[in-house]
Amino acid sequence: MYRTLNILKMIIQRGESPTTLKEVSEAMEITTSTAHRLLSVLTDCGFLSFDQKHKTYIIGSDSVIYSGLSMEHYVRTSFGALAGNVARLFGYTTSLFIRDGDDCKCVGIFQGTNVIQLAACRPGERAPLGFGSPSMGMLAFLDDEKITAILDRNKERLRDVLLVDRETLMEYVALSRKLGYGYAESFLVQGGLGVSYPLKFEGKLVGAMAVDALVGREWESKREELVGYLKQNIG
Repeated sequence: MYRTLNILKMIIQRGESPTTLKEVSEAMEITTSTAHRLLSVLTDCGFLSFDQKHKTYIIGSDSVIYSGLSMEHYVRTSFGALAGNVARLFGYTTSLFIRDGDDCKCVGIFQGTNVIQLAACRPGERAPLGFGSPSMGMLAFLDDEKITAILDRNKERLRDVLLVDRETLMEYVALSRKLGYGYAESFLVQGGLGVSYPLKFEGKLVGAMAVDALVGREWESKREELVGYLKQNIG
């Protein structure tokens, strides 16, 4: 187990640089046959990807660790331009988040043109899942057992920042599932609200695009168009 995890850790730390069988064998101080056997297991499970032509290994898309480390780059490059367009077209602050275990992390923020701008986090900041509308686009689309476990672990942290209790939070989870996107109102700021659309990588939930606003006529006049724009462009 230790050998296998250390191999995985080594290849993760190399990022997008491919790794050869010989390099693994030398770094782990094990025979090439042992290294090959362990690499094959990691590849079969989807944690690693093997380049048959160059005989090298890189991190695979099924690695949970990989999602946390490299999804930041994927989300920024894949959805950054869209988030900028949303902020420009609708006037609201639009943010990009990735899921990182029990937390969400802001990896990009685009300010709109409205006089008042709301944003739950600054780039690089982390927050517990359950923290306002940005994380609702992730939390609401996990299964019930995972949601319960996450909220239990985040209980103390959420208590210090949320204006709503757990029962109300779960009501918004149910509403978000019904709507097909995250929605929360007055979680962090009275009168503040937001929508967050789930972002996926190879069918797996990895983050969310969040749009924060204030309750009012302007929001109501733009909400349907905004949500339709997100659905059309994110899918």
